[in-house]
Amino acid sequence: MKRHQILSQPMWKHFLHIEDVFDLPLPALMAADQVWKQAIAHGAEQPTACDYAQWAQISHPAAPHLWLSHLCAAFEVILPSELNNIAAAAALLPKPALEPAPVTEDQSVDWAPCHYKPDARSRKVSVHPWELPYVWQEVLRRAAHGFPGKKTAAPAPDILHRMCEKLCQFTWSAREAGFEPAISEDIVTQYLTDLEGRLRQRPHGIRWATMRATVEELHRFARYSGLVSDEDTKYLSKRLTRYSLYEKGQDALKFQALLDTGNTTLGLLEKADALLLRARFEASPTRRYLLRNAGAVLGLFSIVPLRNADARLTFGETLVWEADTWVIDTAIKKTRSRNTDHLVVPLEPEFARYIDAVVQGDHDARHLPELRTLAVQRHEPLIKRNEGKYTSPTYIPRLFKTFAGTSFTTTRTMLHTDQAIQRGETGTRDAMVMAQQTSPETAKKYQAKRVRQVAVQRVQAAASDRREALMPDDLIRQIRALTDQQDSRNADL
Repeated sequence: MKRHQILSQPMWKHFLHIEDVFDLPLPALMAADQVWKQAIAHGAEQPTACDYAQWAQISHPAAPHLWLSHLCAAFEVILPSELNNIAAAAALLPKPALEPAPVTEDQSVDWAPCHYKPDARSRKVSVHPWELPYVWQEVLRRAAHGFPGKKTAAPAPDILHRMCEKLCQFTWSAREAGFEPAISEDIVTQYLTDLEGRLRQRPHGIRWATMRATVEELHRFARYSGLVSDEDTKYLSKRLTRYSLYEKGQDALKFQALLDTGNTTLGLLEKADALLLRARFEASPTRRYLLRNAGAVLGLFSIVPLRNADARLTFGETLVWEADTWVIDTAIKKTRSRNTDHLVVPLEPEFARYIDAVVQGDHDARHLPELRTLAVQRHEPLIKRNEGKYTSPTYIPRLFKTFAGTSFTTTRTMLHTDQAIQRGETGTRDAMVMAQQTSPETAKKYQAKRVRQVAVQRVQAAASDRREALMPDDLIRQIRALTDQQDSRNADL
């Protein structure tokens, strides 16, 4: 549109008496003209900073800050009283991305597992991969390129990396004992004895899952490489079976972590609501942004417990707006291999509002529909930093642990526990769908955990009944009164 066409419109007749209006740059005139049209369309008699920010994103999605600068140039001449609102609007705009999103695609072919790194840190109970026996290095390089082994296919990149690290520990243990590294019964026994000894010194003692995973990687390497005798491979298989049985009888640390914190699905949702409420009254914009992110992470992933690799949801790709709600539609990446099945979860309004809280930010609620559209068009991640930086893969798990008190990996356990307690086997099956689990062994594991919980509760209840039967009535009343007083004090905290 040309200058004379803009100034000839009815809304400009109030400013034609200002001489400098005819000297305004054309982009400034166009920005101001768009403001009049947006105000008429939205019925905004007195636009706010939120309105200006929203109109900037609609009028110039690629560079809303530039559009506001043009508008500022026009208002310096025709409406100086609105300059404060424009400055406030600029603060509401999302910051431009300062770095590209992290690459998450598999790069197994380019990965050199035994490549020398001059800046590598020293290791205490392990050697570096380039210090492994040369023949082992060659096997690992073949596996990194996806070549099949003697008795099995090449492992996935993450599994290969874990296998390499276990071989590095095994090599250190063998050399410390005066042996040349070789997977034989004597040296494997020496290595596992050393590992058990180190684990016993940890706060939680021996975790049989760690021992099982260690032997599993040695066994995998033996089958892939073909460098281990059949007798020693059978020995590894026996140790693997033994540790697997031990693991089944030991609750994972994530169960204990949930018991220590008392977290439940409903409890986390209440925390999420409290965080969003705090964000409304927080004076610092940076703090408001952080609290909204934390509220969304706790509220969303407590009912859709994605794995760390899948939690980085992106608008327009894995998070879309359909049928008046947010829909999670993502392929599940486990050990960095793509699953052909997609997890598709249309969120109920009660849970979609956690995403809306992030989308809306500091803007007025009446602009939420337009902000949703802009979010989908930009293809930006749901959770990112206030400064416009993309987050690292560990940001969401760290945010969850900070505000929930437990690691991000406990979300599936928490959902399973709550559903099993409330709804039994049906609850376990529903939780498996949300947790992207298909193995019947998974259902058995969580049901076994539920059976143990019920048994403990029954024993505790029976013991409590026996104690009450032996106590005088007045003593029981005094104990209950003390319990009620303690509960009242705790409620005030």
